[in-house]
Amino acid sequence: MLKENVGLIYTITDVHDLHEWMVSHLQDHPLFERLTEDELRADPVVDKLYESTEEGQKVTRAKGDKWCAVFRRISDPAEER
Repeated sequence: MLKENVGLIYTITDVHDLHEWMVSHLQDHPLFERLTEDELRADPVVDKLYESTEEGQKVTRAKGDKWCAVFRRISDPAEER
């Protein structure tokens, strides 16, 4: 279980349709909010995502694109009522 306001979900893929699918589902979910561009730049993990796996390195060598999105687990709005 992800801790509220702390837990993060990192997504990265070289498949644009998959990226869009993940982003749309996480954005539609009431328990997650997407990190801002400033938050992404400040997070030291984000840069490491692009080259941390053999698959990521393979995509780089092939000069392919990668799409990244990060979401924070937020408080349940239903519990705040």
